[in-house]
Amino acid sequence: MTIHTMFDAVLQRKQLSTVNDYAVVTDTMAYTQIDQVLPIFAEQFFFLDELVPEKIKGAKTLEIGLGSGVLSIGAIKAGAAHVTALEINPRAKNTAGFNIVLNGMEDRIAIIDGNVDIFQPVKGQKFDYILSNPPFEPTPPDINYFYHSASGLYGLDFIEKIFQAVDDYLTEDGHLQIVTGAPGDRETPFLLLEMAEKYLSGSTTLLLNAGTLNYAEAISWYPIKGFCSVAQANFMQQKATEDGVTDYHLCVIHYEKGAKQLRVEPAKVVYENWYLPPEPKLE
Repeated sequence: MTIHTMFDAVLQRKQLSTVNDYAVVTDTMAYTQIDQVLPIFAEQFFFLDELVPEKIKGAKTLEIGLGSGVLSIGAIKAGAAHVTALEINPRAKNTAGFNIVLNGMEDRIAIIDGNVDIFQPVKGQKFDYILSNPPFEPTPPDINYFYHSASGLYGLDFIEKIFQAVDDYLTEDGHLQIVTGAPGDRETPFLLLEMAEKYLSGSTTLLLNAGTLNYAEAISWYPIKGFCSVAQANFMQQKATEDGVTDYHLCVIHYEKGAKQLRVEPAKVVYENWYLPPEPKLE
């Protein structure tokens, strides 16, 4: 078997996508085990479009939740000096390692075992740039769900842990950037804003993508796909109704230490159908 034949065999069961000027391999949506390596969605493009050039250049960088490696590779491409990447999913670490080698980044990205105590693997260290595309799907209680998506009733549990501790891991001039989905009403992801107000002591800017996903629709497919019972989905919807949650937003968060402020601004680019995986972009 030639090397080309071997690579073709890999692509028969994987998805190869171009992201800006580089390529990454992920799982396809047909792979439905909880250790799925997330295919490329609009959220990764949103994140990369929002990298802050003057902050990422030469930065000692931390990625929380490596996945396919798409963001760490993009950070190096944008000028980061080195990335330490945390990942709890062994299958994702294997896939990201392949993508890192594929793009010639193996000397500049280090994959470290993740931990439920998010910052524990890098305890005592500080970073110039911390980036994350964390799990953010509203997750029915008491189910086994994708590592890359499961994050509590409103999908905010993982982000809350980041917010609570991030000041201890950012340098004084450091920058945090997160791309996430977040619940709220038609206008804003108010639960995320309340969390930012509670935990983040510095300057926070939340960039909102135009267009939302109806929250009821977002959770209606869980029982259809067999991830939870109808009763569990109904419980989630009842709780959302009580809390005034009607919509799901895609947003990027920028945070730095300094005077406390919280701004909400529209994203510069509109990412259409952000909740659907796009067709692979190959040249």
